[in-house]
Amino acid sequence: MKNTLKLAVIIPAYNAAATLEACLGGIAASIRKPDEIIVYNDGSTDSTVEIAKRFGAKVITGKKRAMGPAFGRNVAAHSTDADLLVFIDADVQVHPDSIKILESAFLDAHNVAAAFGSYDDAPSSRKIAALYANLRHHYVHQNSQSEATTFWSGFGAVRRCSFLAVGGFDLQFSEPSVEDIELGLRIRRNEGRILLIPQAQAKHCKDWGLFQLWRTDIFARAIPWSKMIVSGKTNGADLNTSIRERITSVVAHSVWVLGILSMLMPGITFALIAAVILFIGLNKNFFALLARQGGALLLLNGIVLHWFYYLYASIAFVLVSITHRKPLKPHKVEHVAGE
Repeated sequence: MKNTLKLAVIIPAYNAAATLEACLGGIAASIRKPDEIIVYNDGSTDSTVEIAKRFGAKVITGKKRAMGPAFGRNVAAHSTDADLLVFIDADVQVHPDSIKILESAFLDAHNVAAAFGSYDDAPSSRKIAALYANLRHHYVHQNSQSEATTFWSGFGAVRRCSFLAVGGFDLQFSEPSVEDIELGLRIRRNEGRILLIPQAQAKHCKDWGLFQLWRTDIFARAIPWSKMIVSGKTNGADLNTSIRERITSVVAHSVWVLGILSMLMPGITFALIAAVILFIGLNKNFFALLARQGGALLLLNGIVLHWFYYLYASIAFVLVSITHRKPLKPHKVEHVAGE
């Protein structure tokens, strides 16, 4: 077994000047320096290219119109002969030891095809929506099984041979969505082992706004993820679609149902109170994290945001279940520049 792997970091970037310097700075400060850094410039009109070149990255400039991160990662993957492809989003800053931790998973076991890490618990933005979204992601990855059935490209690594064997990212995803989850499903079907390594952490520098969060959660995550479950590509029994999460969704809906009924029948107010307490109890560890990281203000807002999250995620699944019974199209692969 090799003691080291040739490692390429791949960063898809579109108008990423606000965060790319922190991203590349984190890589430069890493204990395990990559053998190659590739920035795929997806038609940026800001200083993305200049920042990338200043850090010594190889820049691949794409087509005149933005093609999306799935396309960009595929192009970059075909432009290198590295053994290990480490995908890092342009708004993610890795901890100094995180790349080394990810690489160790592949050195320790030859059957590991992919591995991914986690956001840390100290996102750069202090906006309520950003804190909630990033800490939710952190909590899920810190408390999920190490043997994963999906993948995460925010900070994740794949053996290049495994990546090419399944055809790379699905080009039907022309915008950031669940293309990484879908890739993980194909890697698993190809008998590849995927590990979630919570110790490999990175700071998320995205400055989420509330409506941006809701739009992403619903249209870029919940709906396409639900389509994969309904089509039979996965049973969803991983990460934030576990049985416990589904039970919590039912409890979340019982809160508004009982709230309406209690206005008509005041005698069942106790049931509403019980449902609220149960919802909080089912999420007590996550809410404790919110309290530690943002105090009472984040805790109170986070409880409400989390309640809404369960409502719209479950409604999206029900609507998709009713309207989408057709199998999903096979993943799209096309010849890309740089192959």
